[in-house]
Amino acid sequence: FKPPPPNSNIGWRVEFRTMELQMTEFENAAMVVFIVLLTRTILSFDLNFYMPISKVDANMEKGKLRDAIRSEKFWFRKHVTSDVPEGEDPDTCVLMTLNEIMNGEPGGFVGLLPLISQYVNHINVDVETGMVIKTYMRLLEKRASGELLTDASWMRHFVLNHAHYAHDSIVSEEIAYDLLHTMDRVTRGKLRP
Repeated sequence: FKPPPPNSNIGWRVEFRTMELQMTEFENAAMVVFIVLLTRTILSFDLNFYMPISKVDANMEKGKLRDAIRSEKFWFRKHVTSDVPEGEDPDTCVLMTLNEIMNGEPGGFVGLLPLISQYVNHINVDVETGMVIKTYMRLLEKRASGELLTDASWMRHFVLNHAHYAHDSIVSEEIAYDLLHTMDRVTRGKLRP
């Protein structure tokens, strides 16, 4: 949360904080485009993502756990629009996997990526731009579903399977060098992770 500037009437603001730097320019671009389109989607469709700070804190704790993207559930609003079934609390938060939050689930939350897709269709982007956006969103879809490893999981897998790793929690200079060399090759497009 960002407090209002002194002597201003704009009120408190919320800012998005993206994840750590990704390995490739494509991945970083996908994250930036996702955040920009999500903010536009929220504003255009008047979506409500308010949650009690205690649930945000709980999510932060779970998010630090190894492989949380695939193994943990996070608090998230059940309803983000004003279209709430009669008798249901519009502010209900439920536990969801990151896959459910990002990609949605049949009969449940629609998902952030489908909401962004609706927004992109709503603003009628040109075909070429739409294809680029779709490519970026597909990366995030696959990461959230577990089909693609996160960079952290990829690095952990690299170290655990390195010929010189003794499974003693010590990453030697040789292993670190090989990891960085391989990451450099991935970054320059000479190797696909």
